[in-house]
Amino acid sequence: MNIEKRRAEIAARKAEIRAFLEADDGKADMDALEKELRELNEEDSALEKRQAIERMLNSGGGAGSPVVNPVQRSAEGNAEESERLYRSAWLKSLQGKPLDDAEKRAYSTAAGSGLPIIPETTANQIIKKMYEVAPILQRCRIFHVPGNFKFAVEDVNDDAELHKENAAITAAGDKLASVSLTGYEIVKLVKASRACSEMALSAFEAYVVEVVAENIARRIERYIFTGSGSNEPGGVKIAGKGTGGKYTDNTDQITVSGTLTEANVVALYGLLGNGYERNAVWCMRKATFFSDFFPLMNKSKNNLIEFANGKYYIMGAEVYFTGSVDAGEAYLGDFSYILGNYSQDITVVKSEHSGLATNSIDFLGSCVFDSKPAAGLGAFVHLMKTAAA
Repeated sequence: MNIEKRRAEIAARKAEIRAFLEADDGKADMDALEKELRELNEEDSALEKRQAIERMLNSGGGAGSPVVNPVQRSAEGNAEESERLYRSAWLKSLQGKPLDDAEKRAYSTAAGSGLPIIPETTANQIIKKMYEVAPILQRCRIFHVPGNFKFAVEDVNDDAELHKENAAITAAGDKLASVSLTGYEIVKLVKASRACSEMALSAFEAYVVEVVAENIARRIERYIFTGSGSNEPGGVKIAGKGTGGKYTDNTDQITVSGTLTEANVVALYGLLGNGYERNAVWCMRKATFFSDFFPLMNKSKNNLIEFANGKYYIMGAEVYFTGSVDAGEAYLGDFSYILGNYSQDITVVKSEHSGLATNSIDFLGSCVFDSKPAAGLGAFVHLMKTAAA
């Protein structure tokens, strides 16, 4: 059980109730709200006690506990406390709240040491939330390398050969290609009510994570699918075998005019390069799947379309629904051949010119990101439907 996460959820819900009461028009069910708040407070108190017990268990004071180097334990404790103070100071500074002396020291120390402007714990929560919003990112190869980045990928790979004893061995003609990633700034300006400055720190952190991560994740996912690679990140759209990563009919693309057929789907699957089917996933809009693919489900004939454990599968490959793919299109491929890099991880800052007229506070979330496919390998195939069924 993730106690920190649950306590943050409780704090966020209490903040929602507070905001609801402030905007109440007299129709709220006070008895229900009182009951919910009492249950939330009781649960939070129990979780706090559990955390205290776990800290005691981890302190090494019990019989039979392993002996821990006191210098190491002190260093670890100091690092943990410094992170906690810096995280508190960072969140308070976004809210415009005053810092106590310990928080001021932690904030100035972190700034002087060149540590990330965003606390590590909060940054991890943002990354986790981004993966929840755009799960396709988990299938891509994502790096966190400052500056420009070049990654070597397979280009020409000859098969192994049979060798006769004592015969000379000729080197294979294997070659590597490279994918070069630079960086494009992706930003999200959030205009929040000034009331958020009064939130508890855990509730405010949950709010920042939710809004910033969701919006940036959706933008990055869009580039993963439709990015041209010209003055913006690139994606599956330019992963074909043709010049400039274009897809070519009957090579790595099937173009359908009219109604999609089982033969079209089978033909497209057959165009996928050897070996890539192991990790391949279908990507399309939900409407495209249910209007074009779903009618092909016929259990009495074959298992072309299947539904299991809450997910759809086409020829054994999972279907990923996304609005980032255009209507009437579908991609099938191994997304580990989409390479991405955060040359600058996500940061969040408060605007110095927040909206006085609207009594709001502006927060700017940003990162520097680039992505490109390892094009021309046959890792992706494309279905294009030119007319509605």
